[in-house]
Amino acid sequence: MALKKKPDVKKPAAAPVRNVPAVKEKASLPSTEVIDFSQDSGKGLEGADKSAFAIPFIILLQTNSPQLETVPDAKAGMLMNTITQELYDEANVVPCSYKRTFIRWAPRSSGGGFKGSYSPEEVETGRLEGCSLHEGTYFMDVPKGANPFDKEGKPAYDHLADTRGHFILIQNGDGSWMPALLSLGSTQIKKSKRWMSLISGIEMKKPSGEIYNPPSFSHTYVLSTEKEENAKGSWYGVNIVLEGPVVDPQLYRAAKQFYESVREGKVEATPPPEDGGAAASGKF
Repeated sequence: MALKKKPDVKKPAAAPVRNVPAVKEKASLPSTEVIDFSQDSGKGLEGADKSAFAIPFIILLQTNSPQLETVPDAKAGMLMNTITQELYDEANVVPCSYKRTFIRWAPRSSGGGFKGSYSPEEVETGRLEGCSLHEGTYFMDVPKGANPFDKEGKPAYDHLADTRGHFILIQNGDGSWMPALLSLGSTQIKKSKRWMSLISGIEMKKPSGEIYNPPSFSHTYVLSTEKEENAKGSWYGVNIVLEGPVVDPQLYRAAKQFYESVREGKVEATPPPEDGGAAASGKF
C-alpha cells in the first residue's frame, strides 16, 4: 500500500541555546569501537518492581473469541500471545514454574471481567470471607437463600474459577524465547495434571548411577491444540507432548532465571482474558 505524502509543514525557528557545542549537520562515520553492553547489565531498571512488567498470556482461540475479528489471520484453534499477538499452530515451550489460583470473575450478565485472585488455601479452607460452595462452584457474596445460577445455568454472582498457571518460556517464530503464562482451567485442568505427571515422571541418571528427577525447565515440550466436545458443545483444548532435554545452555540459564523470578514473587501477569482464553470451558 503506498504511503500518503505528508504535507509540507513550516518548522518554527529554534530558540537560541547558550554554551552548547554546535551539532554538525552531517553525521560522522560510525566508530569502529565495539560497545560492550554486558558491562552495564540491568542498569536503568533499578526502580522497577513487578508491577512495571507484564508477561503475556498464551491463550487458545475459540470460535467465539473476539480476537478473531481484531487480529489478522487469527483462527479458532490457534494459540495467541496476548501482548505481541503472535499466532501459533504449535510452539516449543519450557515449563519453568507452576501456581494454582482461584480467579474471581464477575458474571457476564453484569459485564463480566477479572476481579482478582485467591490462593487455594484461602478458598478451600473456608477462610475467605463471603465465599460459598454451590454445586461444585465457589461463589462470592451470594445472599442467603438466593440461587447463584441464572435461568440458563450460568453464574449470576461473582464466581471463582480453579485455574492452573504454567509459567513457561515459549519460542517465537523468529527462534527467540520469551516468558509467558499458560493458564488452564475448567475442562483443561486434566491436561494440566497430566503435564505435571509427565514432568515429575522424567528420570535421569547421575554419573554415579543414581536416578533423579530433573527440574521442570530441563526439558522442552510441544504445545498444540485439539478439538474436544461433550454433551454441552465443542471447543479447542491444549495438547502437550514431551520433546526432549534442553541442549542450549543459554536457554537453560534463562529458564532457571525465570523460575527463580516467579518463586521470589518478582513476576506479575497481566489480568487474564476472560474470552477466548486458555482455559477452554464447556461449562460457563
